[in-house]
Amino acid sequence: MKTASRAAALALVATVTAGCALAPPPTAPVPPATATPTAAPPPTASATPAPAPLDLTLPGEAERLVDELMDAANALQAIMVTVTASDASVTVVRDGQAQTWAWRDERVQQVPSDITYVAQRMFDPDDFELGDVGALFRSAEAVSGSRRGQSLQIVDYSAGLVSMSVSTVPESRPVFFKPDGTLLPTLDFTSAWGLRQGYADAVGDRRVATAIGFGSAIGVHLDGLQGPDGTSQRRQRTARTPVIVTARTEGTALRPFDASLVDPDAVWGVLERLKESGDFSLDRTWSCIVDDRAALGVPRMYFTIGDETFTTDLDGRAVE
Repeated sequence: MKTASRAAALALVATVTAGCALAPPPTAPVPPATATPTAAPPPTASATPAPAPLDLTLPGEAERLVDELMDAANALQAIMVTVTASDASVTVVRDGQAQTWAWRDERVQQVPSDITYVAQRMFDPDDFELGDVGALFRSAEAVSGSRRGQSLQIVDYSAGLVSMSVSTVPESRPVFFKPDGTLLPTLDFTSAWGLRQGYADAVGDRRVATAIGFGSAIGVHLDGLQGPDGTSQRRQRTARTPVIVTARTEGTALRPFDASLVDPDAVWGVLERLKESGDFSLDRTWSCIVDDRAALGVPRMYFTIGDETFTTDLDGRAVE
């Protein structure tokens, strides 16, 4: 009985010992790790992109903006249009007063202007080629040698004659264009072509004159009849400018004649004959004034070459 009891006791001890070996001693609880707070980045403001600068030298841009300005002004005609590489303006007449509309502060708006309306010739900007102002600027640079501060302007520049030109700052010299965007040709008055073109520009289809002049320095001009106010007008085409009209306050006793009787080729023919005979060179200053100072009822041509003077009929034949 003892043996059995001992065996039972040993078995109990072994069981208890085994249970104690398998169960680890209790440990203190570990507090959970606390995350270190990280400062959040400051909010980033959403940047508004700056508007792209206006470039009116791009094809179509100047024409589009001028149309927009004319629409804003509620006008069909202007007395001045100005275009640079980055802005444009139009001046129109409303109720007898000049008003200017322009691209300012990234929008079309009416702006203060010191332009006064004094019966300038009005024109439709659509009659002038503004489809590629950049090309006009490049052509003007080739002629003037400058591109600084280029500005295109359409305006009545002389007695109702409207011109389109490009000037620079500082001023070199204005370069003039025809309405179709082609360059106004520079005339050589030591050539038959130059005299013919100058005559066509200054005289055109006008039939009445009191004097017509040709010359290396004066270009070609036509003096018109005296007006009722005691003035007359001179239309003059110089080498580099379109026709300029000036009022002449002095009176004249010259009889009027038919301007179509004067042939620029006859003037050139006289110079050619003198050149062939060695009596004239193209570097000499010369002029020819056609008028009826002799009161013969028909004009004559009065030449001055250097210090020499002589007279011919309208065909270029020498007369006393």
